[in-house]
Amino acid sequence: MPQAVDSLTSVVEQLGDRLRDLESRIASLESFVIAERLPQPEARPTPTPLVARRASPPRGLPELESSARAFPTVGKAVLGFAGAFLLRALAESGSVPKLPVLIIAILYACFWMIWSARTNDRFASVTYAVTSTLILSPMLWEATVRFQSMPATASASILVAFIVLTLVLASRHDLQVIPWIATLASASTAVALIVGTRELIPLTLALLAIAAAVETSACLGHELTFRVIPAMAADFTLWLSLYILGSENVPEGYRSVAPSTLIAVCALLPAIYGIGVTFRMFVQRHRISIFEIAQLAASFGLAAFGILRASHNAAAPALGVLFLLLAGISYWGTLSRFAAESHTRNRRVSATWAAALLVAGAFLLLPDNFQIPFLCAAALLTAVLYTRTAKLSLGLHASFYLAAAVSVSSLPSYVWNSLAGTVPASPDWRAWTVALSAALCYAVESRKEMDQGRRRLLWLVPAGIAAFTIAGWAVAATVRVASGQIELAASHLSMIRTVVICLLALVLGVASRRRHLELRWIAYAAVALGTLKLVLEDLRFGNPASLVVSFVFYGLILILLPRMTRTKQES
Repeated sequence: MPQAVDSLTSVVEQLGDRLRDLESRIASLESFVIAERLPQPEARPTPTPLVARRASPPRGLPELESSARAFPTVGKAVLGFAGAFLLRALAESGSVPKLPVLIIAILYACFWMIWSARTNDRFASVTYAVTSTLILSPMLWEATVRFQSMPATASASILVAFIVLTLVLASRHDLQVIPWIATLASASTAVALIVGTRELIPLTLALLAIAAAVETSACLGHELTFRVIPAMAADFTLWLSLYILGSENVPEGYRSVAPSTLIAVCALLPAIYGIGVTFRMFVQRHRISIFEIAQLAASFGLAAFGILRASHNAAAPALGVLFLLLAGISYWGTLSRFAAESHTRNRRVSATWAAALLVAGAFLLLPDNFQIPFLCAAALLTAVLYTRTAKLSLGLHASFYLAAAVSVSSLPSYVWNSLAGTVPASPDWRAWTVALSAALCYAVESRKEMDQGRRRLLWLVPAGIAAFTIAGWAVAATVRVASGQIELAASHLSMIRTVVICLLALVLGVASRRRHLELRWIAYAAVALGTLKLVLEDLRFGNPASLVVSFVFYGLILILLPRMTRTKQES
């Protein structure tokens, strides 16, 4: 009987375990169904297993696939070099004519450049472009210098054709790296061929043609970042040609050329960049770059120097006419084409070119007696235009033209002798022309009420020219009148000059109270001149009586001038 009870108890316990197991399973099923019916939260990323992290390659190392793609590319380039060396061996052996082998080698290098432009892989494109240039450049060097089977003119033509081909291929696919490589290699090869063959003119023309091709591509709308390479190479080779072939005794080994040929080569450089930059500025309205500003200035300066040297200044009038015409075009761009505020840089650059070209054209074209009236008339005209347009550059031009006229007149020597040297009799007509023009420019400007603050410094040059001319004339007139009454000694002359300078500073200080900032600066410049004069002249040549007068006037000016120049607003 007890055994039956034990067996029944065990059966009951097993049934209880089975029931608890079923309850737990049912509860889990119910929770799963409820979880599916409820909105699911955003799934979190499953952490990567430790085994997967260990399997990924470390950062900074190239992937195996990219390395696998690079090796065949390099292998193809190596095979390309093998083909180039095979052609070189055939040419060197003499078993076949060299000219067909050279033609095949040129076409072989062009084939690699075409392949470089047509491939979509960047690494392969650069590799094939480098392969093409490394095949072409040494081949041209050996064919021209070592084997002498090709003239320098032919090598120059091949370099130009190679660059044109590269630019055409690059423009179709909008590439930048390939033209960089080809242009740098071609420019370096041309310079090396100049050293090896001493043929300056053909290879200089080749570099100019390369520069023209690059500028043409830029004008067609392709933004090129390598324009500086052919520009620098062309500038250097043109300077080298002028230095060697422009001298009277051409060194041995170089072929002398006619002056007309050298003039024509010099004229090509500014023609290429002048036409290109003018088209981009005036027609396409592109903002001129720093490179274009520097290259245009360098090309015009180098060409003008070379033309004048080759022609022995016989071409100066023709250059003067050309510069005046270009100045007129630049002024048209300043006043009309670039009048909007969005073209500020183009307007300022065009105005600067206009002023520089006008002064250079006047010095090259006009005789000495006509340069000063022409520059003074230009100063008056720009002053009038400034009062109508309020363009800052035109106001600067008036001062610039007056300063240029002063530099070729006798006015500086007259004022210097009046205030520090032997007092002259009277200024000549050129000095009076400059002084009256400066006074007229300042009178025209004084009606412009909008010029306030620092803009008043635009008229510092005309006001200073007029003021110091009056001071010099006053000293000369006082000495002339006083010499008829008494015998003037060095002490009297130093005293007269000090009194005149102090009176000039006083008058300018009083006039500057009407917000004429330029007169205040000139007044203090007169005080500085008086200080130097006291130390260098009065203390050296003066006597006690003249020193008393000089120091009294100078001390009064130091006291009164700050009060006289103070405006009501500053007070």
